[in-house]
Amino acid sequence: MNEQPFRNRVVLVSGAGAGIGKQIALRFASLGAKIAFFDKDKQLVKSAKQQFDDLEIPNVAGILDVTDLDRIDQFLEKVACVLGPVNILVNNIGIGLVRGFFNITPREFDLIRQTNFESPFFLTQKVAEKMQEGDNIIFISSIHAENPSLDPAYDSSKAATDNLVKNLAVELAPAKIRVNAIAPGHIDTQSTDPREQLDVPLYKQAGLPEDIAEACLFLADNQKARYITGVILPVTGGLHIPIPRNINL
Repeated sequence: MNEQPFRNRVVLVSGAGAGIGKQIALRFASLGAKIAFFDKDKQLVKSAKQQFDDLEIPNVAGILDVTDLDRIDQFLEKVACVLGPVNILVNNIGIGLVRGFFNITPREFDLIRQTNFESPFFLTQKVAEKMQEGDNIIFISSIHAENPSLDPAYDSSKAATDNLVKNLAVELAPAKIRVNAIAPGHIDTQSTDPREQLDVPLYKQAGLPEDIAEACLFLADNQKARYITGVILPVTGGLHIPIPRNINL
């Protein structure tokens, strides 16, 4: 068994300064990957980079916003120069402002659309055009792409992401590049001890960043998931399953 299935593979994770993105990057690194990552929070990036350096993980870190496509170009050039071409892209960045339909402003709507859909769309375009057979792309979507949360701007941006995943899976299949997504439910990003979450069928708990990271490792593995593309994988503890309200679990 290959104990380092991602040895010398270059993994780019957006928004990896903390939380889910950072855990994804750390898990890939633990299995031999070189890590490129960026976040817009300077202190988070500095702290994460120091951790990667202390662990002697080859890495390139950037302090930038995913919506700044010109700086994304510069960052990708640096990654290619220092680490090599990106083999695995994890589009992790996303924001939600929790605004009802009548409360969201056009500026807020544009921010969500740009951050959650438009910018990852073009980041993926820039990375994918240089990918080769066996490389793959993963988007972090949301259970709310299909299950409304009464945050319509956020939910619809994730629904668009899911549709993009399926389009790209078909378009990139001739190049043998796989494209998938993970749809988290409740994830407790601030704790190693998940909070009680009574609406979750499994364990009655929220999930942890590690749960999303492990799903990423599976989907990115060209042996375990070689025949999987265009999939939106729910990591929700069963929260995504439609359950009649009169059933008491």
